[in-house]
Amino acid sequence: MSPYYQDDLVTLWHGDCIEVMRELPEASVDAVVTDPPYGLGFMGKAWDADFMRYTTDKRRQYAGDPSGGTGLNGGYRSAASEAGRYDVSLTGNQGFQLWCQEWALEAHRILKPGGHLLAFGGTRTWHRLAVAVEDAGFEVRDSIAWMYGSGFPKSLDVSKAIDKAAGAQRESKRVAYSTNVMQQGIGVERPWMKAAAAAGFHEVAGDTPATPAAQQWQGWGTALKPAFEPIVVARKPLIGTVAENVLAHGTGALNIDGCRVGTGTGETRTYEVSDIRGGNYGQDKESYSERQKLTYTTTDKGRWPANVILDESQAAELDKQSGVLPGRVGMTKHGSGTNSVYGTFERSPQSTVNDGTADTGGASRFFYIPKANASERPRDGETAHPTVKPLDLMRYLVRLVTPPGGTVLEPFAGSGTTLEACVVEGFNVIGIELTEDYLPLIVQRVSKPIEQVLL
Repeated sequence: MSPYYQDDLVTLWHGDCIEVMRELPEASVDAVVTDPPYGLGFMGKAWDADFMRYTTDKRRQYAGDPSGGTGLNGGYRSAASEAGRYDVSLTGNQGFQLWCQEWALEAHRILKPGGHLLAFGGTRTWHRLAVAVEDAGFEVRDSIAWMYGSGFPKSLDVSKAIDKAAGAQRESKRVAYSTNVMQQGIGVERPWMKAAAAAGFHEVAGDTPATPAAQQWQGWGTALKPAFEPIVVARKPLIGTVAENVLAHGTGALNIDGCRVGTGTGETRTYEVSDIRGGNYGQDKESYSERQKLTYTTTDKGRWPANVILDESQAAELDKQSGVLPGRVGMTKHGSGTNSVYGTFERSPQSTVNDGTADTGGASRFFYIPKANASERPRDGETAHPTVKPLDLMRYLVRLVTPPGGTVLEPFAGSGTTLEACVVEGFNVIGIELTEDYLPLIVQRVSKPIEQVLL
């Protein structure tokens, strides 16, 4: 078995990720950062169909792979014919979970002790992903909510469905193809959109209900607008303590300072405030102005990374609601006293603060904000991947869980965003992609001149 593509930092394999991972050495990668299929039959794509609930051999047969068995000639339906079938039954969901556990088991074996796994999931199926990751031997440490504003609701119009079932014809209306496409939030640069616009108009059912029952249920649907995707944050169990594991394997911790939110000016400020502690300290007879002053020192290193990540549209909406907020200086207390409510506190009048900022702005500045643009959506002729993640988002995630000079594994390479993110950050990366059509997209991304941004 030889890689499809390889250079100084990138190794790209073509094949089923479970089969490829079985060939990789144990404890050989530092982190797994991946965007696997969600099991929703997304946009009719075979790679996200419910055929994944079968074994690797059966999946290959479904895909018509001659090396995997009988293929189409043996009576199996192709993967493409299964695309778009989202099995919401208990059996289907359990099958998706078992498939997730199968690839997570191999990822667990390949990871070094204490290595982190970050895996995107769909809001309807990510609970199955999380349980599968846990059952594979990982500790689920947290979850990250990536919030965005570009989602489009895929909802059934209940009123129209009632009319259709009754055989009642609504008054039709003419809709321009381009307008219909734009309502879905699809970029105008797409060639298929230009072709649709050139076709002119098409007829669709109007908005006026044709039956009393449809009138009663006018305005009802079946889905909310998607606005976030959960990311499972898991870790392979440590060997010993965190300190021992980090020293031995370079894994087990998160790169907090390297992923702080905001630029972090490095500026150090000192604040003096009156000691407002109560009578326990013999100060109850002093006036406020006469009380001893406490000195706090803070260095602006940026804010502690949160488990919520915003895109620009969500950040703007949040800032619109929050308005301008003053900064607050975080305080780290050190001391010898104890309290049943507050725990350890500092008795002395001096306390050094290692975290915090004193800036002002909207509430969105507390969260990381990734940026995406058209250049991050590579094409090979008419081939493009439909679920491209923002490059800045993936750079942030790989930096969060990967030690300097470390190796990242992406079992579901897709369009290659994670691979490019690793190259920019200076990490080695192993990518695996099953769909042959996407391989040129990945090579296009990782073989172009890339300026590394090293910490």
